[in-house]
Amino acid sequence: MPRSVADLKFSVIDNVGEPLVCTGWGMPNPRSNPYGEYPHIVSDLPTYSAIIRREHLPPTPLNDDQVVAVYRDWLKLNAVRLERDGAVYRFDMFPGPTPSGALRNELVGKVDLLGHVYEVHQGPGLGACPICLAADSLISTPTGPVFVSKIAVGMQVWSASHDGRPIVAVVLKMTSRLDAPGSEMIHVFLADGRQLTASAPHEIADGRSLGSLTVSDQIDGVTITALEVVGASSGHTYDLLPSGETGEYWANGILMRSTLKPDS
Repeated sequence: MPRSVADLKFSVIDNVGEPLVCTGWGMPNPRSNPYGEYPHIVSDLPTYSAIIRREHLPPTPLNDDQVVAVYRDWLKLNAVRLERDGAVYRFDMFPGPTPSGALRNELVGKVDLLGHVYEVHQGPGLGACPICLAADSLISTPTGPVFVSKIAVGMQVWSASHDGRPIVAVVLKMTSRLDAPGSEMIHVFLADGRQLTASAPHEIADGRSLGSLTVSDQIDGVTITALEVVGASSGHTYDLLPSGETGEYWANGILMRSTLKPDS
């Protein structure tokens, strides 16, 4: 009998190991919310039923520990991606389980509708939990804003001197990396209308990570009005290293510190 998508994901996990779960990655106080997510999980009946069967839980109301167990399994399922290919599914995931920004090869393979997993091998993609900018971030350049996904080595961008003055710099390094399925980003809203989506560990110019910020904190003297945890929708994050004194650049008008290091 064909199995649910959630059951097939559990078959993948049982065969190849725990996936990399990035929820809460880079946040000093991870916004883990089993009880807030529980109604959403229950509303997806095939997934919820698969988790209940796996954990041998009763259909009656669950206690706190059982809700947490359901939530943890749900995070694991989100970290495995399936794509239908005829009579089977192709899967991809990154091996875990400990959240990390250390790059690793993706694991790919196939699972049939009965849960048989086969053709498992390392994929060509390198990725991990995100540490960079969302693809639609706009980088300030002397010729106007450019999407970070379009920035290339050798291009000119605006950087900053140690005293904060804008200076023209050349891009020395550029990186793009895959984000583990289920990865999350931080969306920052400033009172003057500026917004930015980036990974929680990414630092603004003064060294604070986005994940450490709270509403009412300030960036460039402007108050943060809202912070949202959002999915890494594009599947890739990007960063660049400009020449100059600081390795800083403006993304969506916010001065950021590069995660890349110059060659020694």
